[in-house]
Amino acid sequence: MRRLVPLLLGAWLTLPLPLHADGLDVLGALAIRGVWTRGQATWLERGFGRLTEGAGGAAESASTFRGQAHLGFDWNPSLTWLVHAHGVLQGEPGSYEARRGGLTEAFVQFGPELTQETALRFRAGIFFPQTSFENVEPLWQSPYTLTLSALNTWTAEELRLTGLDAAVVRKNGRGDRFELSGSVFGLNDTSGALIAWRGWSLGDRLTTIGETLPLPRLGTFAPGGAFAAQRSGTRPVDELDGRLGWQVRGRWTRPGSAGLRIAYLDSRGDRRLHRGQYSWETSFVTAGAEVHLGSAWTLVAEAAQGDTGMGPERPGGPHVDVRFRTAYGLVSWGREKGRVSVRLDGFRNRDRDGTAEPDQESGRAWTVAAFWRAAKAVRLGVEYLDVRAQRPAAAFSGEDPDTDARRAVVELRFLF
Repeated sequence: MRRLVPLLLGAWLTLPLPLHADGLDVLGALAIRGVWTRGQATWLERGFGRLTEGAGGAAESASTFRGQAHLGFDWNPSLTWLVHAHGVLQGEPGSYEARRGGLTEAFVQFGPELTQETALRFRAGIFFPQTSFENVEPLWQSPYTLTLSALNTWTAEELRLTGLDAAVVRKNGRGDRFELSGSVFGLNDTSGALIAWRGWSLGDRLTTIGETLPLPRLGTFAPGGAFAAQRSGTRPVDELDGRLGWQVRGRWTRPGSAGLRIAYLDSRGDRRLHRGQYSWETSFVTAGAEVHLGSAWTLVAEAAQGDTGMGPERPGGPHVDVRFRTAYGLVSWGREKGRVSVRLDGFRNRDRDGTAEPDQESGRAWTVAAFWRAAKAVRLGVEYLDVRAQRPAAAFSGEDPDTDARRAVVELRFLF
């Protein structure tokens, strides 16, 4: 870590600002953070902690420095074509059982205009579901907080669509924009494993393509356990059962005023074990809204509810069936130089199978963050997060079920 931060900073200082040539825009961010945390060991070390940092136990605290770098490019060879790619490098301790860097998304987009009011958009590749009102800045970043909501943390960790997305966009004379779209995708068969077996988390870590994330030390994974055949990690971007999933979305936006969105996703997983991983059958609906009050105030709210499960559903046989829901509300005030945001989160899992470990949980969190732009390319941020939740599956496995956590972060971010 001591060698990584100077290396990343030196790389940033060698790049011109801005980077643009012949339709090519290069975008990037380098963040250096000082973090204080109280709570259990992070899930990235196979603990039951809900954050990307942790300490030795629920009543213990620790401090650390972390680095993170994002780099992406948008190439517009013409008005109708876009090529996009985005990668990330994590400055994380060697004890974290995850990849340090890689590609997060890459796609080609074709967007012809049929008339002044109607346009089509086709996107092929690997990309985030286009449902978030929180991650609205380039490179799937949030302008409001350092830590994402529980819903969009899950999206960042487990939800990536690999396939084809098509949309019809219609505009009217008042500037309203209506969009109806849908995706057919693969390589997302394990989505649901984290929120069922690990529980909900809060962070801003973007899973990279081909990365394997650790699962907690559940007793059901031990030799002779109900899911002993499951390997110790889950790979969010992976194809197991050869079946395609789908998503449909609808959106209305009045620029600078308000927006509404609703979406439904079905992974169509076959629930079977494939090469040490289960294909999860996950379906859920998401809905969101944003309202802009004048030039400074923004209100954002999003919610999701659905079901996820794996394993044979025979009576008494070990399997997982969880009904989940999560929601957040955010209030933000911002000007050119600064922004202050407050967010409230809630999440709940209901164990519907009654076999193996208990996967029910409920929790809430609140976050307050403030940003100040010292210059166009330099931003200072501070944030405090408090999460309160219990994890019964931890007690079932002989660990502490208290997953309450607190975190304070100071961040210096360089943008280009």
